[in-house]
Amino acid sequence: MHYLGHFFSFVGLPYAIGFLALCFWRRWWLLVPAGLVAALLAKIEYASVNASDGAGSVFGIILVVFAMIGAASGFVASGIVLIGRATRVQALGAVYMLPVVFILGFGSYFAVTWTQQKIREARYAPPAAACLDNLHPARIADVDIAIPIAPGIFLYGEGMNHDHYILWSNPDARAFCGEADGGNATLKSVVFMLDGYPSRREMQTKRPFCSRPHPEYPWAEMACNLIPTELIPDKPVEITVSVRAAGFDLSAREREAMLKNQAAVASDGLRTYRSQNDFYLQRPDGYFAQCRDYRSKSQPWLYCTAKEELSDLLAISYNFRTTAELFIKQSVVVAANARAIFDSLKP
Repeated sequence: MHYLGHFFSFVGLPYAIGFLALCFWRRWWLLVPAGLVAALLAKIEYASVNASDGAGSVFGIILVVFAMIGAASGFVASGIVLIGRATRVQALGAVYMLPVVFILGFGSYFAVTWTQQKIREARYAPPAAACLDNLHPARIADVDIAIPIAPGIFLYGEGMNHDHYILWSNPDARAFCGEADGGNATLKSVVFMLDGYPSRREMQTKRPFCSRPHPEYPWAEMACNLIPTELIPDKPVEITVSVRAAGFDLSAREREAMLKNQAAVASDGLRTYRSQNDFYLQRPDGYFAQCRDYRSKSQPWLYCTAKEELSDLLAISYNFRTTAELFIKQSVVVAANARAIFDSLKP
């Protein structure tokens, strides 16, 4: 209560000054220009304070905001009193209106702030248990899938606005549950983001999905636990399954860029094609991936992307960690696991 009293006295003075500056104007032709001048000065002062640096700028913004609220309240009070004089309504006289508007205007900031906080809490509140615990039917191309509300899953809808659903976000999870359970979840892409940043991963994993094991999902462990930067898993760290355009070759551009360069061939048959920024690794059987070498102690591996066709209607693209020595054998396992991860969503 002691600190609350200090806060009210701190913001009360600029509010009262702003209120008194505009609450006693008794002619419209004087009140309107005065209000415009006050609004212009408030805008200039707010921009000036907002552009400044340092801890004091926060207090400066608070002071300017309350002075602006006070001036707006004073303007409203004068306007009501003028209307009361014109209509000869005694209840709208200055003796009544000035204290009422003064109190209501001062409280409006706290009322709006409280309302915004409650709206924010309602928006980000966890979805219902049925949404979090159940599987939700959806369809991508000609494939029916059942999707859990799990971290690491990102969905793109097929609608005109390309709705997207980040399933570790409460509002998005709630929206997706509503669409899916209503039978309207037709998707354009399903993305597994299994290699997230630590800050995002911590937020993601605070979900009921991660509170129990899920042996039915080969991706669950990676979704719920951050992969150490030095580890090279036998699964992709990101997968995108999407509807493919008819007759479109997913890898044509990369293959064309790769074949423009001379290959270096290792003893095991691995071919390396180097381009300006990236390079390509190709197995003897023709499978290839576009790779990038970060040359970092914290990332001592290659980061590769491969693209394949799942069917006439679906394509899969996946990113994985590897090394030139592991590529031939590991890419076979990674490709199989990428398909298995998507297949785990099929009912």
